Amino acid sequence: MENWKISLDKYLTTEPYSDFDNWSEQVIEAFTNNFFDSNEDWIMEYDGLCNKWLIKLINKKPKQAAIIIERAFKIFCLHG
Repeated sequence: MENWKISLDKYLTTEPYSDFDNWSEQVIEAFTNNFFDSNEDWIMEYDGLCNKWLIKLINKKPKQAAIIIERAFKIFCLHG
């Protein structure tokens, strides 16, 4: 196989590196166990509110973002 074909094949079959995916994984790992266990479906929903909040908080450290999301959830989702 020619080099360009190998490169194209690798490009098409390799998932791109995503800083957001890695960062959001760190945020999810920073959630308290109780919060994650109680709200796993809400957290993991691809186009859900949690994902929208993650996008807005991308410039925060993962632990800070986790704390903000947990507090916002308690204010807006449990009492709203």
